[in-house]
Amino acid sequence: MKRRSNLSWILVFMLLASMPVHAADFILEIYGNANMDKYLNKEDIKYIENIIAGSKNATMLADANFDGKIDRADVEQVQAILDGKEKKLTFIDLLGENETVSKPIKRLVNMGYNGVEMTRILGAEDILVAYGENRTTHKKFFPKFAELPFVGSTPNNCDFEKIISLKPDAVQTNLERASSLEGGLDQKHTFEKNLNGIPIICLNMREQDTLVKNVRTYGYILDRESEAETFIDWYTKYYNLFKSRTASIPDDKKPTGVFEYTPYYCYASGSNLGQVLEMAGGKNILDKQIGPNDPKYGSILDIEPEFVTKENPKYIFKGVGSWDSGYDIDNSSKMAAFHEQVTNRTELANVDAIKNNNVYCMSFWILSGAGNNIIGTAYLAKLFYPDLFKDIDPEAIHKEYVDKFCRIDFDVKKNGTFVYPSYDQWPEKN
Repeated sequence: MKRRSNLSWILVFMLLASMPVHAADFILEIYGNANMDKYLNKEDIKYIENIIAGSKNATMLADANFDGKIDRADVEQVQAILDGKEKKLTFIDLLGENETVSKPIKRLVNMGYNGVEMTRILGAEDILVAYGENRTTHKKFFPKFAELPFVGSTPNNCDFEKIISLKPDAVQTNLERASSLEGGLDQKHTFEKNLNGIPIICLNMREQDTLVKNVRTYGYILDRESEAETFIDWYTKYYNLFKSRTASIPDDKKPTGVFEYTPYYCYASGSNLGQVLEMAGGKNILDKQIGPNDPKYGSILDIEPEFVTKENPKYIFKGVGSWDSGYDIDNSSKMAAFHEQVTNRTELANVDAIKNNNVYCMSFWILSGAGNNIIGTAYLAKLFYPDLFKDIDPEAIHKEYVDKFCRIDFDVKKNGTFVYPSYDQWPEKN
């Protein structure tokens, strides 16, 4: 049985998602969270009992076992979830659809770029049986994942027969970011049509403002609730630190900037890289073109060179892909080439970012999602406000991330390429 979320509740969830003050402002969208807060606990059992007794009104998520009625079976389901003994779990995915998985999940195909990182963060890498893209060149960061078969990451390049042959208990898709809201339902339904009967997991593993909710949900799906909370505690500490310190800075005092992927293909403020810029206390020039109510607010957009010259950003940042930077690449030549590609554009010669040498290339490995975007935020915050963030060391935060959650032996100061120019050449280091 699959029911769409009630429209009024979707509007409530969208409203909560637009409240960026704290990482914990959300409703945990798991059936059984009867009191509609951010946790699943014994308070939900009491709430369901009160619904049954007639002293509380039914809520959308009170039907814990998702059978269309609220009764003692829902109390039993919540208790089973809390005990880690539930046989099924129903949640609402990032597309607003209900999805039910059978528990426990022992075999998982993971197509997502950051979803697979989060699977490892939660200590569940051993359940993975396939990955979306070929990661054989990322053996330092993904020593186990690089050995997995790859099956494609979109409906257009996916090997559905191979996935079915692996007999997964669930498939986590690459529909894992805010921009998936555009056209994502059609893609998900294509997965469902070709993977008939296999539960499809679509959770946002990229954007900072919704990551905590999705990680907590994913922890319940994988029976890694404790590991999820350990990560959430670490992530929330830094998220709230950056948000609180920059909250009182007036917009006209914030340094203007833009994050680019390919030339003039840039990130709006609601996207993962756009949120890095915003969380660090910067002002995205794309805010002049697209606001929070626009469906493309979480996307990457084509902009005109003339718009950049008119807005005259103080900083230009270029996101460099995971095959041209990161843990497995020690030579910075590719990053340097991307940097030169920006600084040599004659049409930008009079832009402040170019004139003042404020162009920076940054690896997706510290920008894109699964919590690693906290690292990129630290770099920008330190660059924008060295005095306000004098106690923050981006490389130390990166080391924490690697040591606590990646489970690899890697020295981020000695190996890999994550920023260009190198951090020891940045203004606050001199």
